[in-house]
Amino acid sequence: MREGTLEARLLDVLGRDAVVMGEGVAAYTVDGLQPRAAVRPATVEQVSELLRLAHAERLAVVCWGGGTMMGLGNRPLRYDLALDLRRLDQVVEHEPADLTATVQAGITLASLQERLGRHGQMVGLDPPYPRRATVGGTLATAVAGPRRLSLGHPRDITIGMRVVLADGRVTRAGGRVVKNVAGYDLCKLYTGSLGTLAVIVEATFKLYPRPRAEAALFFSFEGAEGACRLAREGRRRGLALASATVQRQEGAYLLLARLAGTERAVERSALELHSLASPLGGETVAGVMDRWEAAMAAPAGPARGLTLRWGLLPARLPQAMERLGDLSPSLLVAFPTVGTLYARWEDIDDAAALMAAEGARRLAREWEATLTVHSCPAALKEGLDVFGEPPSSWRLMRQVKERWDERGVLAPGRFLGRL
Repeated sequence: MREGTLEARLLDVLGRDAVVMGEGVAAYTVDGLQPRAAVRPATVEQVSELLRLAHAERLAVVCWGGGTMMGLGNRPLRYDLALDLRRLDQVVEHEPADLTATVQAGITLASLQERLGRHGQMVGLDPPYPRRATVGGTLATAVAGPRRLSLGHPRDITIGMRVVLADGRVTRAGGRVVKNVAGYDLCKLYTGSLGTLAVIVEATFKLYPRPRAEAALFFSFEGAEGACRLAREGRRRGLALASATVQRQEGAYLLLARLAGTERAVERSALELHSLASPLGGETVAGVMDRWEAAMAAPAGPARGLTLRWGLLPARLPQAMERLGDLSPSLLVAFPTVGTLYARWEDIDDAAALMAAEGARRLAREWEATLTVHSCPAALKEGLDVFGEPPSSWRLMRQVKERWDERGVLAPGRFLGRL
């Protein structure tokens, strides 16, 4: 389809204010590729019409939310349209008495939490950059932060979805009530699929009451073992531990323990953590929150530098952190009660990044861990599958992709095995 014809068709569906072409599409670059146009639909019906057009013309569509995780995934094989969903930002239905809410995919996590907070409730999503991260992007990438310990994975709290398939059909999965057992749980299929199977336009969540009291405690350790052990011990004892994060700073290991619950539970848990820390070689520190947050504030958006993510047994995290600390990453952080480890190098050239990624795969095999290249320079993705070797289930995954999206409309090549 010629550019003039494409623009005319898009304007016919959306109107002038919702179509971006020319220099404006640079903001939607993915791994060095720019789309022919970016579109900003305001309704589910417009999303459906756009995908009907893309399906008929075999245009490749990549979804955008806040853009915080666009570095995750393989380089697209084709890229014609950027589908920006941020205008779909409404709370469709909130039933405080039932602890459920249905929201559109473009609403940010910060906005959603603020609205639910007026009713003393919260949703169990914990992505980085909540002021920019959207519900749809969080589900599509299946990003879970340190509060996965207490809140669960995005798959665990999503009870329903409304999605638009590659050919424009609008379908539902799950429902709007917690007790829903009818049919296949397609919500789990769509969560983490990077927008390669369907475009998520609505999601229904089961909610949590907001805790009555919260506290944040910092402990400093010379080694990673003590920091990780304190977090695991706090969990084993059933303390009011909402999340635990260990960060390496200036040769030391800082543990941030966030507590949440009733006032008495938080107070008791704080006292017990203090008493446990000293025998493990830890000491309480104060006044480090600004330094901590500054270190965590990686650039939100398309890839800059190299970021690696391992999933491994929590018992192996201390050794892994010590090994990686010798490689001088700009950020080294772990969730010791979950088994997730991130390492980031800000200033690294392509050759060094490739060597680091290859070395990381060797370490992953040694630790019996999974490894994802969470973000990296675009050139590095030419000969690298960021998700590693496809699993034995890959052939089945390919069949699902071919059945859901036979023309390769939705983010072709972005997923594991370049699906």
